[in-house]
Amino acid sequence: MASILEWIVWVIAFSAVGLVGLYLYQPQRIDFFPKEAPDPNPAVDPDAELLFSPGARVALVAAHPDDPEFYIGGLLTELSRSGAKIAIVMCTDGDKGYYPSFMTNAAENRRVRQQEQIKAAAEYGAEVFFLHEPDGRLRASASVVEAIRERLDAFQPEYVLCFDPIYPPRMQHSDHLRSGAATEQAVKSCPSAKWLLRFSTHAANYYVDISEVWPIKEELLMIHKSQFNKDRMSMVMSIVGSRAQADGRAIGVPFAEGLRCTRLSLGSAPDALPDM
Repeated sequence: MASILEWIVWVIAFSAVGLVGLYLYQPQRIDFFPKEAPDPNPAVDPDAELLFSPGARVALVAAHPDDPEFYIGGLLTELSRSGAKIAIVMCTDGDKGYYPSFMTNAAENRRVRQQEQIKAAAEYGAEVFFLHEPDGRLRASASVVEAIRERLDAFQPEYVLCFDPIYPPRMQHSDHLRSGAATEQAVKSCPSAKWLLRFSTHAANYYVDISEVWPIKEELLMIHKSQFNKDRMSMVMSIVGSRAQADGRAIGVPFAEGLRCTRLSLGSAPDALPDM
């Protein structure tokens, strides 16, 4: 009997180790102890008249091709309509090279997803700069922070958009968190930046009504055919639509995109960042 019990214990132990190893290997992360949103969390106006004005300079730092359209495609469309100048800093190429080679073609993923992102960005007049960091293995390292800082310095944005690494959704890609953390560090030494606007957050304090441009957001997502093919598109649109409707309810409109906004001063640290 003892030997059988020992065998069961070893099986359970090895299974647990295997599950933990699998979780750490793949890039999706679960926030088991999410940080509660600030209370109170008053509404903020990030100088919206300036944000949506001709010539306003807006930089977006994202992790993967399709992130801009998935998370803030409506906002980007509204910015384009207002005459803002938009630059995208894309940390990875979306190569999915963390998968074994027999499961995916990293070089082809890289080529196709870059083209899709450039095509989507052209719809709202944005230029894309790729940092070519490894998909699924992005780190908020000094070199990544410096690369983002260089792109910000070159573009001189008044607004910087990034993922929220402090108040993310319960489940989030690790690259999203780390690109956000790296941007928070980089923007501290960007003298032109007046506001940091974080998306994919559960602590939004500003919402953009995207009801009028909702069909355009759908069209932008459809450009990313390698990710959102016919079989997946209905599921993706359901997820994106539910999120936009929830944000819309916060301001009484059909669809919106929520952001956590912080006014910047040179050298300031917007938040205490987690270890990335």
